[in-house]
Amino acid sequence: MTDEPRIVRFVFVERLSHWLYAALFIVALISGLLTWIPSTRAWMAGARQAVDHYHGGAGLLMVVVPALLFLVLDRGRLAEDLREVDLWDRDDRRWFWATVRGRTLRGGEMPPQGRLNAGQKVNAILVAAMAVGFIVSGSMLLGRAYLPPWLVSRALWLHGLLSAAGVILLAGHLAHVLLTRHGHDSLRAMVDGTMSERTAIERYRKWWEKMGRQT
Repeated sequence: MTDEPRIVRFVFVERLSHWLYAALFIVALISGLLTWIPSTRAWMAGARQAVDHYHGGAGLLMVVVPALLFLVLDRGRLAEDLREVDLWDRDDRRWFWATVRGRTLRGGEMPPQGRLNAGQKVNAILVAAMAVGFIVSGSMLLGRAYLPPWLVSRALWLHGLLSAAGVILLAGHLAHVLLTRHGHDSLRAMVDGTMSERTAIERYRKWWEKMGRQT
């Protein structure tokens, strides 16, 4: 494996944004759980309000910091990533439904993919939608003293639902990274920016072919 040729997959700003988002999500999740679980809420007593504000700050930074990094450091890459997520072809749709039916778990052959496969595109769309939901519901909860109780109750319900969805996405992400060979290589790509050519051919063939034409 160490002698395998590797190709550049993620630039610095993509890797930095990914890890900052992950770290801030963990901080927001832990601080949110501390203020939500009755026993820890009672244990914190007067410190609960401070933790509540830390939670809100981490949640806001989780959304704002990655976006600012792209806008400041590499707007071209941001535009390229957005175009990739937005572009769906027949192979993407076939890949997605084959995954839903469990073909990847059975080791079946999958349709060729571009730089991002259909699963990563869906994940990006869900994360963006969740970010909007977190900002809206979180802002309502932070300003709950000025809002009617029924609106606060619905904001709390939405915030909890989005948090559960975020944990499910995180668990699926970790399972893929830790339990599959392709996941191991994807993790390395998010650390040093490179992916083995074998993984690129097997998982992102159309992207690999495009890279070959450009070199």
